[in-house]
Amino acid sequence: MHRLLGRSRQHIGYRSQIWHRLGFYGRHRASRSGERVWIHAVSVGETLAITPLLERLLAGRPDLSVLVTSTNPPVPSRYSKLSGRVEWCWAPFGTPGAVRRFLEHWHPTLEALVETEIWPNLLTHAAARGVPMVLLNARLFEKSAAGYALVAGLTRQTLAHFAGVAAQTESDASRLRALGAANEAVLVTGSLNFALVRNSLREANEQERLQFGAGALDRPVWLAASTHPGEEEPVLEAFARLKADQPNALLMLAPRHPDRVPGILALPAMRRDQVVRYSAFQHRAGATSDGGADAVFVGGSLTHGGHNPLGPAAWCMPIISGPHTCNFASIYSDLFEANAAVKVDANTLSAALLDCLGQQADADKVTAMGERAGAYQSAQEGVVGRQVGRLNGPPALIICYPKRSARLAATGSLQGLRCLPETACRPPLLGAEN
Repeated sequence: MHRLLGRSRQHIGYRSQIWHRLGFYGRHRASRSGERVWIHAVSVGETLAITPLLERLLAGRPDLSVLVTSTNPPVPSRYSKLSGRVEWCWAPFGTPGAVRRFLEHWHPTLEALVETEIWPNLLTHAAARGVPMVLLNARLFEKSAAGYALVAGLTRQTLAHFAGVAAQTESDASRLRALGAANEAVLVTGSLNFALVRNSLREANEQERLQFGAGALDRPVWLAASTHPGEEEPVLEAFARLKADQPNALLMLAPRHPDRVPGILALPAMRRDQVVRYSAFQHRAGATSDGGADAVFVGGSLTHGGHNPLGPAAWCMPIISGPHTCNFASIYSDLFEANAAVKVDANTLSAALLDCLGQQADADKVTAMGERAGAYQSAQEGVVGRQVGRLNGPPALIICYPKRSARLAATGSLQGLRCLPETACRPPLLGAEN
């Protein structure tokens, strides 16, 4: 309750919609006509990651509508181009009553959870209603897997509900199978984050840079993204050294949690007369992006596990990372091996930054580093098609759970649903591969 009150004070929209999280929707009525896919993506990052999937899914199924739920406020206008076929609402609390009321209100015909959103109550109630379920962009860290193993029985029962699992890596797939996901249901598809960037954003990012003052296109711009407590100090120290070498350099500092901004502005290293909050720009292009920078430090990596480096990789940006990258270990391992990213600690961050943006930096070497990062991202094309295949594909969605075949088929809720005998079950290769 204390946590709910805290969030209500921070977000007025959250307070006004708390009844929706309890499964009470007032006069709002959800249409029962047509098929509705329910996609649950908790964080802003997960919500962004599923956008290419939604575009592909809806393009191939004009009869389909999508409900997206999360536990964070939606990204403004994120789905505005999808012709009103995507609706967003707050996710229900994980209590039996809230989940039951949610399902009775929205009547989803297919449920898709994103990454590690494995909610027992939610899955159990959906299964009881005969709603097929898939897990998209699935990842499971070693530490998280150990936690799930402590409640092995519940975890096995919960994972058994998934008719399909689209795992990001072989390691994720192995951990999910070990915890109880059906072998035939798990397919390694890659990460949806590879598909986030669109070339149409480049012009917008150029305009974004121009907001920072005359000559912004020619000045070195460094983005420190998703920083955590204890990281701003070494970032500011490194930037001070860069400013001594490149007086017109610009730092875009984006903490992981925006509510930390007042505390960051109060740091002694901050020169308040030279700091402007991005929200102060009257005609800003929207959310900042990696494409507006010349080099990127990915935060969280000096303290606890790191964040996703695929955004800057897609923009062919030189990537600087700390040593703590276990949250995206496979991706970072590939980038380091390809010399597409450089690993630093708090003491070597300044030197790495000067190597990228200083006056004596080897421009060809830095460009090549960014191009290798971009090449790595480009090599992962096809992930959207593979994950759409977990949701819908010709001629049908294949459900490899013979014990539930009769009940699922009897619901008639998903057009074209086929239930195969156990001997015929294979990892379904549905949908386009590119």
